[in-house]
Amino acid sequence: MSMPFLKTIPFAVMNRSPLRIFAVFLLALALTACATVAPMHPSPSPVLPTAERNQVISSLKYWRASGEAALSTPKHHENFGFRWEQSPQLQALSIYDPLGRTVARITVDASGAHLETITGEHRQARNLSTLLNMVLHVELPAAELPDWMLGLPGNNSTISDNASGLPEMLRSGPWQVHYLRYAPVGGLTMPQLLQANGPDGIALRMAITRWQMGQSDPS
Repeated sequence: MSMPFLKTIPFAVMNRSPLRIFAVFLLALALTACATVAPMHPSPSPVLPTAERNQVISSLKYWRASGEAALSTPKHHENFGFRWEQSPQLQALSIYDPLGRTVARITVDASGAHLETITGEHRQARNLSTLLNMVLHVELPAAELPDWMLGLPGNNSTISDNASGLPEMLRSGPWQVHYLRYAPVGGLTMPQLLQANGPDGIALRMAITRWQMGQSDPS
């Protein structure tokens, strides 16, 4: 996919059993510390029921996800690396070229959304979506991306589960998100490979190669 913006850059609970409640408590407690795990094949161990999994993941205040993405339309295709950082004070998305250079970084805080590019260009907007569309030149539901990566249903979305009770498909408006692979991370089973298909033939495929759950020092 051709990205004009990037071309300006040098490649650019209360009815539950006490045992289950205790298990959820222990899992939530474990996630208060940073858990960094390289993606592996899904563990054969039983997973939490969907409602309890969602409860634990929704309670996380700090997490990071990084990996590779492919964005395509009927006419264009582009690959890039990404890193998503989430905390109560800051939301940040970094986009990398194949050489690992940060070609764009979008941060969202109390003052709004801010974009900085490898060329030193600065832009500001009211929200993340505006700046992400400016970078990728494709309209993506940026506000929903964190929930998609976590495998959580948003306010206007529905989820169908697979035989293990994990999200298999998420539907949100014209978008369908297919969860193709999972990996164990800090006691949870997290999405590792997903594909979002949207209107006008837009497709976004994300391979999450690293999860960090909980607060940690910058790396």
